[in-house]
Amino acid sequence: MEIFAVDRDLVIDGYFATGRVTYKYAIDNLIELTDKLHFQRKLQNERFYSRLEIDIQEGCIMPAITIAFVDDVVIENKPTIKQINELISVRIKNSFILDGIQRLNTLKRIAKKETSKLDTERFMYVNVIVCPSKDNLLYRMVTLNNGQKPMTARHQIEMLASTLYEFKGFGIDVYSEKETQGIRPKRAFKKSDLINAYIAFLSNTTNLDNKKIIEEKLDELVARKIIEYKLPNVGYDFSSVLQLLGRLSQSEYVETWLRNGNNLMGFVVALRTKFLEFKDMPVDQIKAAIEKYETAFKNINVSKIKLSRERRKLAAFYFSNFESLSHLDSDELTLEIGEEA
Repeated sequence: MEIFAVDRDLVIDGYFATGRVTYKYAIDNLIELTDKLHFQRKLQNERFYSRLEIDIQEGCIMPAITIAFVDDVVIENKPTIKQINELISVRIKNSFILDGIQRLNTLKRIAKKETSKLDTERFMYVNVIVCPSKDNLLYRMVTLNNGQKPMTARHQIEMLASTLYEFKGFGIDVYSEKETQGIRPKRAFKKSDLINAYIAFLSNTTNLDNKKIIEEKLDELVARKIIEYKLPNVGYDFSSVLQLLGRLSQSEYVETWLRNGNNLMGFVVALRTKFLEFKDMPVDQIKAAIEKYETAFKNINVSKIKLSRERRKLAAFYFSNFESLSHLDSDELTLEIGEEA
């Protein structure tokens, strides 16, 4: 790979490089990346790309593809072109194809044909994104692809997060309903709840399940919020949140409370801005805070509210304002959250 230029992306605190590779390099190194991740789109009908297939063999320049790396080694100081080249050469197998899957599979079909007229020494162009965290990479994906069909921003996040985050590595037991036929193992988080919490963390909202809004429009609004509330550059990301959840799961009571998807979402939204406040807080102190909150919540007339929505919203309210609310007793807290409900 030959890199021409590299520049800083100040929004994602990463780098963007441009370069080129030969078709031979792409066949040997990039094509295999197109089917390694769950989030990548299904291949479209070959006939949609039949014209490109012909044009490539006749010498057209294929539109640039985009490759991404999650790597913080070179982020501290501006990497040189040489460093970017070395990163790619060492970690190419760990990269992601963010844009160009259909084009690379068109190239794959051409390479397999015995009658191919492909000149493998011709060049195709690439964009390379180097992000310091998975969250920043997802933010950039949403801003690049928002509104594209057939994959919504929410679907992109769900699929990429399920691949990038090995939740069990954070001391959290996870299950998917598909794997267990809906039977919930003891002391295990539902994977979909963690994914929804992640989307809530990125978008800074608990309003992800509003049946009054058309689903397609709701997905658009979630993407808009992710762009609007761009990730704060504060030294922590969702990986840090998962580590905290793993620590809090040492308490069976806290873990049980968090395994309620609505509680989890509200707590995680609060952590977006209050993470440092809870990062090293003793588990017993957080347990006591949750117990007081639950005592207050039980005083809310559930016949007057939508329970799941208010659980999300009030948990976010309580922990976002923990400094001012934590000194209240349960009766005083009831009045506060009752006003908010």
